[in-house]
Amino acid sequence: MIFLTKILDTLAYICVGLIFLKYLILTVNSCFDWHLRWYFLENIPYMAIILFVATFIFAVPSEMIKDKLKDK
Repeated sequence: MIFLTKILDTLAYICVGLIFLKYLILTVNSCFDWHLRWYFLENIPYMAIILFVATFIFAVPSEMIKDKLKDK
């Protein structure tokens, strides 16, 4: 179970990191007039919403498992 929570936490952190990078690239492009591109995820519609939902899909079960293990 601890291995499962570590995997879920890692996936949640990856989703949060990708959301952060997406908006960091958008901000840098607008502030400095750079032309950075989001190549590997650029063509997926609603990527921010998908990553936001995936963060909760990974984080909530992980916390539930941690609470269950803590109660034992």
